[in-house]
Amino acid sequence: MKQLRWSVVATGLYVLWGVLHVGLGVSMLAGAGLLAPAAEAAAESAMFFACAVVLGCQAIAVAITMNRTNSRRGYWLNLLVLGAVDAIFIPVMVVPGHVDPLGGLSGPLVWLAAAAASTVALLREPITR
Repeated sequence: MKQLRWSVVATGLYVLWGVLHVGLGVSMLAGAGLLAPAAEAAAESAMFFACAVVLGCQAIAVAITMNRTNSRRGYWLNLLVLGAVDAIFIPVMVVPGHVDPLGGLSGPLVWLAAAAASTVALLREPITR
């Protein structure tokens, strides 16, 4: 029987986090007509969703290149950067009701599962730089 590799589980979860954010960002930018915003509020929304795309790409890239090999640097990059994003997102967007609670908490819950899996990987599997 093959042993479960927690670093692979963490990679999959971080990739899922990234895909969720890239998909949301692209769909909102294209679908809401935010690619050429005229008003200040629309420009701020466009910037928010563009950042979601960039952070989603970062999550995917770090997961595939670093978390998959159980890199300590990759662990801290995705743990801290994505954790900070979700830690700010909850009180700013979810708690006041700007986004649906179920949809708004899906990203932080995926991050939490990825953080747990990558922590177990660091404790139980060989570590790379």
